[in-house]
Amino acid sequence: MKRLKTIVKSKKTQLDIAHSSMNDFQAPEYTRQSENAIFVYCLLSDGPVYIHKCAQSGDAKEVSRIISKDPSRINAKSKMGKTALHLAAHNGHSEVVDTLISFNADLSLQDRDGNTALHLAVISANAQIVSMLLQRGAYPKARNHRNMMAVHVAAELNNVEVIKTLLDNGVDPSWRGENGMTALHYAAAKNNGEAVSIMMENGAQPNVKDDRGYFAIHTAARCGASDAIKAILDGAIKSSWTSHQILYLKDKENNFPLHSAVNSGDIKSVRVCLSAGASLKVQQEDGSTPLHFACASGNLEMIQVMKEMNKDEFMTTITVLDAMRMTPLHRAALFDHTLIIQFLIEHGADINCRDISNSTPLLLAVSKSCWAAAQLLVISGADVSFKDKKNRNFIHIAIQRGGKLDQTGVTLLKKNVISIQNEKDDYGCIPLHYAAKEGHLSAIDELIKMGSIATLKNKDGQSSFHFAAKYGRSGTCIALLNSNYGPQLLNEADINGLTALHIAAYYGHTRIVHLLLQRGAVVCRDYSGNSALHLASSKGFTSTMRALVSVHSNLIDESNRDGDTPLHMAARNGHAIAVLYLLTKDAKILYNFQNETFFDCIVERSCTEVAVAVVNHDRWTEVIQTYSRIHGSFLLGLIKHLPSVCLTILDRCQTLSEDDPKSLNFHITYYFKYLEVPKKVAGTTSTSLEDNHSPLQSLNAMVKNNRVSCLSHPVCVTFLKVQWKRYGFYVYTCYLVVYVINLFCITHFVITLNSLKHYDYNLNQNSTKLYLYGNEYKLSLEFSQVDWLTGWIILLYNVFNIVKECGQIYILKKKYFTDIGNVVEWILYTSSILFVGPFFLNHSFHWQWASGALAVFFVWFNCLVFLQRFDFFGIYVVMFLEILRTLLQVLCVFSILFIAFGLSLYVLMFNEESNSHSTPLLSILRTFMMMIEMEYLSSFNEGYTDNRDDTIHFGKLTIILYIAFAILMPLLLMNLLIGLAVGDIESVQRNARLKRLAMQYFFRILNTQDADDIKCLEASAQGALIFDELHRQKQKLKDMNNVLEKNHHLLSQILKKMGMKSEEEDWDEGEKLDGDDSSDEMELIQVKSIFHTEPPKSQILSYIKRSSLSTDI
Repeated sequence: MKRLKTIVKSKKTQLDIAHSSMNDFQAPEYTRQSENAIFVYCLLSDGPVYIHKCAQSGDAKEVSRIISKDPSRINAKSKMGKTALHLAAHNGHSEVVDTLISFNADLSLQDRDGNTALHLAVISANAQIVSMLLQRGAYPKARNHRNMMAVHVAAELNNVEVIKTLLDNGVDPSWRGENGMTALHYAAAKNNGEAVSIMMENGAQPNVKDDRGYFAIHTAARCGASDAIKAILDGAIKSSWTSHQILYLKDKENNFPLHSAVNSGDIKSVRVCLSAGASLKVQQEDGSTPLHFACASGNLEMIQVMKEMNKDEFMTTITVLDAMRMTPLHRAALFDHTLIIQFLIEHGADINCRDISNSTPLLLAVSKSCWAAAQLLVISGADVSFKDKKNRNFIHIAIQRGGKLDQTGVTLLKKNVISIQNEKDDYGCIPLHYAAKEGHLSAIDELIKMGSIATLKNKDGQSSFHFAAKYGRSGTCIALLNSNYGPQLLNEADINGLTALHIAAYYGHTRIVHLLLQRGAVVCRDYSGNSALHLASSKGFTSTMRALVSVHSNLIDESNRDGDTPLHMAARNGHAIAVLYLLTKDAKILYNFQNETFFDCIVERSCTEVAVAVVNHDRWTEVIQTYSRIHGSFLLGLIKHLPSVCLTILDRCQTLSEDDPKSLNFHITYYFKYLEVPKKVAGTTSTSLEDNHSPLQSLNAMVKNNRVSCLSHPVCVTFLKVQWKRYGFYVYTCYLVVYVINLFCITHFVITLNSLKHYDYNLNQNSTKLYLYGNEYKLSLEFSQVDWLTGWIILLYNVFNIVKECGQIYILKKKYFTDIGNVVEWILYTSSILFVGPFFLNHSFHWQWASGALAVFFVWFNCLVFLQRFDFFGIYVVMFLEILRTLLQVLCVFSILFIAFGLSLYVLMFNEESNSHSTPLLSILRTFMMMIEMEYLSSFNEGYTDNRDDTIHFGKLTIILYIAFAILMPLLLMNLLIGLAVGDIESVQRNARLKRLAMQYFFRILNTQDADDIKCLEASAQGALIFDELHRQKQKLKDMNNVLEKNHHLLSQILKKMGMKSEEEDWDEGEKLDGDDSSDEMELIQVKSIFHTEPPKSQILSYIKRSSLSTDI
């Protein structure tokens, strides 16, 4: 044996050993390692797969020697997963197979495809080895990866001898393989007739279904296996079956074998079935006969075979109906099989039979665009007057499907067509309606030539001319106008009074509008009073609007039955460009019958884009100063519904001077007159509005609707500053001075007089005289003149304010009681009077000094409230009051915890020496004080519980004030400071700013006046260049489009002169149903996307003016 020596320089290098030409063999490796090299010695005869080569070549002795030397090699597999037994069986070496079996080779091992040695022996068609394997213990039910047993492989390969051998060795032909198929199914699928015969002779049953529901004869028929079909039928007869029983077996879809044979397209299989007695009248689950299938597939030769072999049944089957009530002729017409149609008609098929949808073969062919079939049926005498379920005749359907009339052969039957071309379907439409809708120009010309009446209308009262206008078919409109019916169609109205001009305007078909105006269409109104301009405005088609206004400018201010003008319609539907165009054309601002102007419609529907466009228009002052019978003024409506637009108006209420912003002469002019209801109708606002006679309604509306951004606008702020500087500061300062005088008077009384010198009903005079200065009912009080003066001031001031509060109650009514500040003032005024009044009668009571304590507290607290009207102090005061309100709400909720802890501690500590939990109420109070960690026991609790009259004499009131102090100072004030420190007070600041500004307007003490102020601002005009460039590019695109249209028209004329006709001439334009004017509606959106906001007013107006110049007729 030749020795192969290889030297490898690296230890890490893997070695590829040379091997023989045999693909599956690889020599073993033997290595010996030295210092820097590995010596490899390989002997092919000693390799683990050498036995495979010997088995393949049939060398039984060498195989025996190898196994004797190394028994482990007997089941060694090659790269393909084959053992020596596989190779020997596959190559037909029975001696080697016998040798391997004698050494106990594993008969059940599978190769890479799942085949055992038995499978490979069957594949090689070696019956001897198959018999040997079965006799030596091979498992006949072993399956490969295709789920096939050996008998299935033999049946598929038509190995007759092998099949006989398998059957002789006890193999059952009914064993199932892939998809539940038996060996009979496999043989039938491959048209192995001899194999089928053998298995039928050995007990194979033809009535066994596979998992897919097919019998063997169905499998053969589906595969066009005529030999297998014949073998099954012959075998069945020999096995006590009749051919009739076999031919009437049904698969899962109730197909008979003849159905399957027809579907296979194999004529020989069909012949075999028919010759065996198969019936043509059998029907599967949808009622289809084999003839139906043959007609649908277009196999004329097969149909002829059916007729030749079973003429009687064939003539009967021609009229059989399926589940859809279709005859074979319907099936042939449905798939445009003209030869079959002609054959069936020649043999008596009913050419006018109706299916379940009431369609004849002609209607069915036309509905599927089978023009050749339709023409043949028409020529063959099909009745063209039949209609489908919707009462459409074949001309209706042909035109709907885009067919030409000459394709259907209708032009050959002019006399019959005249009677049906004006028939109406369920919608009242004649064929000409559908031709106009689809823009089928050639069909329109042919129908008009054949006598179609263009003035006929559908159920909506619309003629074909209305349809052409609706769907933008300008060519169709021209064709109809050029016909004899043109003058009648031009101004004809439908049941709603809409003419073609109305409809074209509504759908934005500008070319048709131009055409109709050029032809002299009358601009009339529909039954709702709408003109064409109303309808175009409602959809925002500005090009159409320009076309109408350029000829009939009087349409701009016409109103419909509801009093709406085109401006109302455009505004109500939110079309900004249309509204701007009408305003530019000087459309009047009128009221409709609901007392709405166009701007009311904008506001009520919250059309922000339209409102901003109007505010940026040159006529914005006219719009704003127009009285609104809905809101009083448009500004009030914007404040309520569109505050962002209100800011735009306020921006326009200020103008910058032309001076350099850095110059001292630079200033801003503010216009305050637009903040009020228009003067010409002031006081006549709708009674549904609140405060309809009050000034400053706009500012009060901002307060009512919480429009902080509007109130904070420079115009409003400047207005406040101007009025404050003029007289507000002086009026309020005077009032504050008077209040401060009252404050000092009350403070003077409290400081100078002894609170313990009074009469107390509850005290024993003898026991308390040492402590009190007096306890008599009438005391001799010595008041100085200053004391008397301060007392009268306090009395008169508080009596006057009580009268003032009563006046406010009369004016504000219920609204007065919603303000908690009024409660504070009433407590202040009443406690002050109760405190001072008894002194004038020379009395001093215990309750009197309690009132004095309340009065001095509330007079100073109310002073704090007064400061909120000043810019410097106000924001903090309002924030303080807002946090107070929030804190009281929180305490109301969490008071449950105070009660819970307080009562628990009362139970546990009621007998404590400090007596802090001696009663339930004291325990709850102690719990509350523990939360804020105030010094409470020594200062208050001990004095209150020591039963001495000179310590905490005013006990209950002292406790109340102490609680108030705990709430206002440690809790409220500290939380406020913490909130300001950490920045969590932002929302409170915002609300506080709103309330502070609201105070300036609430009592209407400021009147509207024009004023100028100076303020340095930076002006900016960026974006104008982009806007202009966008308009120039759009204009260039329009010019290019015009040039292309002219070239297209010129080429069309050249083709006509040359006698040529393009396919495009058969079809009209106007495919889109949303109009050809939709680009105008998108212009504002495109401009906004560039500026990220509304475009500058000047650019919008210049665009509208430029665009309106290019649309004259």
